[in-house]
Amino acid sequence: MREFVIRHGKVISPVNGYHGEEKDILVRDGKIAEIADRIEGGGEVIDAEGCIVTPGFIDIHTHCYPKAFLGLDPDVLGIQRGTTTILDAGSSGADNYEDFRSNYIEKSKTKVFTLLNLSKEGLIRGHELDDMSKIDVEKAKEVIRKYPDNIVGMKARASASVVGEMGLEPIAIAARTAHEVGKPLMVHVGNYPPALTDVLKLLDRNDIITHAYHGKPGGILTEDKKIIEEAQKARERGVKFDVGHGVASFSYRVFEQAMREGFDCDMISTDLHVENYEGPVYNLAAVVSKLLELGESLEDAVTKCTSVPAAHFGLEGLGELAEGKTADFNIMSFEPCSEEVQDSIGDSLTLNNRLVLKKTIYSRGNESEVFEHIVGE
Repeated sequence: MREFVIRHGKVISPVNGYHGEEKDILVRDGKIAEIADRIEGGGEVIDAEGCIVTPGFIDIHTHCYPKAFLGLDPDVLGIQRGTTTILDAGSSGADNYEDFRSNYIEKSKTKVFTLLNLSKEGLIRGHELDDMSKIDVEKAKEVIRKYPDNIVGMKARASASVVGEMGLEPIAIAARTAHEVGKPLMVHVGNYPPALTDVLKLLDRNDIITHAYHGKPGGILTEDKKIIEEAQKARERGVKFDVGHGVASFSYRVFEQAMREGFDCDMISTDLHVENYEGPVYNLAAVVSKLLELGESLEDAVTKCTSVPAAHFGLEGLGELAEGKTADFNIMSFEPCSEEVQDSIGDSLTLNNRLVLKKTIYSRGNESEVFEHIVGE
C-alpha cells in the first residue's frame, strides 16, 4: 500500500497540536504526506468515522526474544496487540544480542528496539545478576557501541530473586555502565533487597524505574501513604517513572494514591510476556484504559505511550503525527462499558469506558500495512 487517506478520524497527538479535531491524513510511501481538514483524492480510503486516531503506540517494556524464558515473538506482542514499536527490556545480553537481532528484530514487522541486559546472557535462565561471572561490562559496552541504531538503553532487575547475595552491587554496576556509554538505564523494582530507596540514589537524569506502582512492601509510598523522599528527589534529578503493569507489578491502590500525591507516571508500558499477554495485561490499550479510569486524561495517556517515549529514547520519526513522520497509527474507538478488570495483585476495577482497537497501521521504508483487530480477541 503506497498511498491512502485516513478520513474523518478524531486526531489526538498533543505534541503536534491535535486534541481530537476531525482531520484527514494522507499517507504516501510510508510517510505522513499531509494532515488537513479535508483531503481530496489520495487513493484508498480508510474510514475512521467515530474513532480516534493516534500515533502508533510505543511500548517501552516487553519481552520479545523467544529464546528467553519470558519471551514471545515480537509481532505477537507488537502489531497484533496494537503497538507499532516495542522495546525489549533486557531479554538479551551481550552474548546473545546478535542472535536476537538477526533472527527476530530484523525479521519482524513490528519495530523493535533493545534495552540490553547487564547480564551477558540476558533472561535465558533467570537469576541473571546473582554472580559476577554473569557480568561482562566491557563486552556490554562493545555491543552497545557497535549497534547504536537499535540498542537505546540498558536494563537490570533489582529484585532479591535476581541479585541474590550480590544485593545492590549489580545495579550500581549497571548504572555506572549505562552512564559511561550515555544510555538510560531501566531498573525493574520489586521484591527487596535491594531497597528501592538505595536503588533510586544510583539513578540519574533519563534513567527509568519500571513497575513504579507495584503493591509490594518497600514501594514508593511511605507507611502513611506519602511518596518516599528518595522518589521525589530522583524525579527532581530527571529520573522517570514507568507503569510496567506486568503479572505482579501494578496496584490500582498505589497508583491512585500516587496520583493524589501528585506523582503521576511519566510513561506507560505493559511488561508483556508469555505469562500475561492473555491476561491480566492483554495490550497497551487495555493498560491505558485502566489508567483512564483511575484519573489519567486521554491526552496525557496517549502522549505517554507515543511522543514521550519516542523523544526519550531518540526514536526518530516515531510517536508523532506530522508531515514527514513515519506513518504509524492506531485507530481506536472509546466506548462505554461496564467491565471488571484486575490489576496484578488481585484488586478489581470497573471500567466505565475503554479503548477498543480497530486498526493498527504500520510502516517500514516506503511500505505500509493495515492490521485489522477482531473485537474480543
